[in-house]
Amino acid sequence: MNSARRNSRKKSVSFAFTVFIGAVITGGTVLAQSVKPAVPNTIQQDTALYRFFEALQQADSNVVSILHLGDSHIQAGSYPVATGAALQKEFGNAGRGWTFPYNLAGTNGPDDYRWNSTVRWQTDKVIDRYKEYAPGPGAIVITTGSKSPALYFNGRSVNGLDDAVSRAQLFYDAGSTEGSVLAPGAAVTITPAPFVGTPTLSKATLEFRSAVQSFQTRWDNKGTGPFLFYGAIIQNGSNGVLYHAIGINGAMFQHYMDNPLTLTAQMQVLQPQLVIISLGTNEAYSGLSATAITAQIDSTVHLLRQQQPDVPILLTTPPECMRTTRKAFRKKVGQKYRTYYRVSHYPNPAIGMVTQQIVQYCRDNGLACWNFNALNKAMKSSFAAGWAPDHIHFNARGYQLQGRLLYEALQQAYKAYLENHGKDI
Repeated sequence: MNSARRNSRKKSVSFAFTVFIGAVITGGTVLAQSVKPAVPNTIQQDTALYRFFEALQQADSNVVSILHLGDSHIQAGSYPVATGAALQKEFGNAGRGWTFPYNLAGTNGPDDYRWNSTVRWQTDKVIDRYKEYAPGPGAIVITTGSKSPALYFNGRSVNGLDDAVSRAQLFYDAGSTEGSVLAPGAAVTITPAPFVGTPTLSKATLEFRSAVQSFQTRWDNKGTGPFLFYGAIIQNGSNGVLYHAIGINGAMFQHYMDNPLTLTAQMQVLQPQLVIISLGTNEAYSGLSATAITAQIDSTVHLLRQQQPDVPILLTTPPECMRTTRKAFRKKVGQKYRTYYRVSHYPNPAIGMVTQQIVQYCRDNGLACWNFNALNKAMKSSFAAGWAPDHIHFNARGYQLQGRLLYEALQQAYKAYLENHGKDI
């Protein structure tokens, strides 16, 4: 490790316990006041992450892959982007990681990139009961009947990080291996996609002659069926952290068990050195029993272990989400009565049950656990302005705070690892 990077890490670790409240992003800079939370921002069973921390120690000369899997909290983007950007500033930025054209699928996604197209697309998701096509590594797939579909990627910098694209790996199924892929300004190599599926699953690797912020890809589809696009990995040619965030609105552990090939594909394509799972919110609104939830967590972990037996796994607990009631009342306005509604929010008791199951499962099985639910409740006033109107999701400000808190918990665990191994911090 060079001395500049070592000194940078030393400074970062020394400030790892500052909690940022009321964060405002201005020109890529986080402006905030620091407050010490009432509940320690720590990761339980953090020794389970030591293999990942060993990889971080080599981030100067390698790409360290992280998969953050979840539901709508992850799909929105602000939460994982905040965590990933902070890690990349500390350990090096290897690129944007996994991206998907959520806007073409008719749903929300991160706002630091966008995909455009000249054709219409249909969508299948991991949560859909009736799916025509398996969703693949991104837990979602778009399809079109066009024989020459084109996709345009446009990225932008986040938190001052370099947004250059020097390499892009696009995963698709054209129904045939005889077609061609055109990408102006890039050398294109087509190989079989590294996950289970049809024989025509392919990966197009685009190597750009000079770094770009946007690019276009067009396929000449020789297949007889529809064209399927699964997503892309975006890299900038540097070593460091590659943070892949994959979230689907409404997702639960159960959906990944019903579609095991999605988890398998994620492990085969992304080869993560850390898997973070942020599920549990939808379970708290599903009516599932504690026993059923624990069984689904266990099945998910076992499937991951089958693919990579030694991969560190970090489970997080859900926010302190609310239930909402609306009570109608009549009020006279002028000569007429109008109906209005009083909206009130109250804690969803099932959130506590889900949190307890996640925490206990991690304790019993030696998995790392970040109990964000406890931190969220302890920092109630700090998150007061961070909730979306439904009090289930956060707004961008709330997710940025949550993401920063996860980074700081990881930093505290990393410092403990360095101290326990007598390494320079």
